[in-house]
Amino acid sequence: MTYQVAETFRSVQGEGVHTGTLMQFVRFVGCSVGKTICTHCDTDFKSMYTWKGGGEFSPEGIADMCKGVHDVCLTGGEPFNQELVELLPWLGHLNVHIETSGTVPFDFTPVRNMPGYRTVGDSDQKLWITCSPKPGYFLDVVSDADEIKVIVPGLGDGPGWPTLDDALRWAGKGKIVYLQPRNGKNDVNIENLQLVLQLVQENPELRLSPQLHKFIKVR
Repeated sequence: MTYQVAETFRSVQGEGVHTGTLMQFVRFVGCSVGKTICTHCDTDFKSMYTWKGGGEFSPEGIADMCKGVHDVCLTGGEPFNQELVELLPWLGHLNVHIETSGTVPFDFTPVRNMPGYRTVGDSDQKLWITCSPKPGYFLDVVSDADEIKVIVPGLGDGPGWPTLDDALRWAGKGKIVYLQPRNGKNDVNIENLQLVLQLVQENPELRLSPQLHKFIKVR
């Protein structure tokens, strides 16, 4: 089995709980939401961009590119559009982070008495799931995620985007919930950042995810 990968790169995570952590990023081709809905999406996932490290990779090939790091981030697009059960055993020695739109259900259940571990096939593995809900998201996926990122304002103008009330409700249930300013492809939108800062000041149960990588100008 092989995977179509849009791009690969090694950088620090710029978002959420693991901000500052060095990771190997693997961005898969394809998305179940798409840019007709996420009209302000700032990522490229439509093709295999070979000049960005993309291409067609076997599970072993993806595992090989992760040598030298402890963490790998599977992102997109929508990584749960892939047959991840075939890939994840190859990454069992790593901390695996998966970034999802919440529009594709998954069945990696947490392991009792083993925080940070989920059952994958016949084994238990370290998985951290980040959900940034997009229109069509499943509430069960959001509830099962380890952290939630709500983009402010959303990446599109139509219905179905999570609201501040949604973010507060999820935080009230004990979830780690971030508000993340909608930024440009390579730059920070100061107006949106100020908006999020104000919302966090008014709602201290929420957190700010500023996209550090766009401040320090790395991928």
